[in-house]
Amino acid sequence: MSAGPAGSVSSSTSSPTKLPRRIVLTGFMGAGKSTVGRLLAARLHWPFLDIDSLITAEHGLSVARIFAHHGEEHFRRLEAETVARVLDPVQQDPAYQHNQAIVALGGGAIETEAVRHLLFDEPASVPGTVTIFLTAPLPELLARCHATPLSTQNTCGDEDEETPVRPLLTAPEPPEDRLGRRLPHYRRAHLTVDTSGVPPEGVVDRIMNWLHEWVQGRPQESHHRDKKTR
Repeated sequence: MSAGPAGSVSSSTSSPTKLPRRIVLTGFMGAGKSTVGRLLAARLHWPFLDIDSLITAEHGLSVARIFAHHGEEHFRRLEAETVARVLDPVQQDPAYQHNQAIVALGGGAIETEAVRHLLFDEPASVPGTVTIFLTAPLPELLARCHATPLSTQNTCGDEDEETPVRPLLTAPEPPEDRLGRRLPHYRRAHLTVDTSGVPPEGVVDRIMNWLHEWVQGRPQESHHRDKKTR
């Protein structure tokens, strides 16, 4: 579906019985998941849970340091455990038992099968959870990270990133290959928003418009995609 005019969900309609319990943002590095997540949470007056930040706070190490000291496989295991404690009612940490919340996944979380089960696979998927894929052309994503092939420092366009260094930018595997491997999983999201050339506030407006349609009871299959957002 097309995004249409920017919309909002009024306080009278944003009840737990109407809106999803969890709105999960996914996408490649530089997509703006943390920035959009914070803005969307503020707009809805919901808590915002950033998975990378939760891992950093719990383990006292940045994502980059976990990668450097323990490797990607170890980080993915910590990541999957954290996602389960945020999303899975059976494993949920009492600290994260909010009625509703915005959740930002790390870009690679979608590669872990256990995470995909929670997001997409019936009957394991978590009731009341919708996933939104933020996308843009890869050159724009990397430009947002202020990255070059030789750089080791970047910001990736996400405000207040816990980790200024993106370890996968210096990994041997080209970002094109990594993105290509993740795309089939990203594309399973309930909504895809093209963020190319769109400020974060505009992305939030488009998500709010889609949520307004959700509240109005549009058929689920009619708002599976929002590929045209310009």
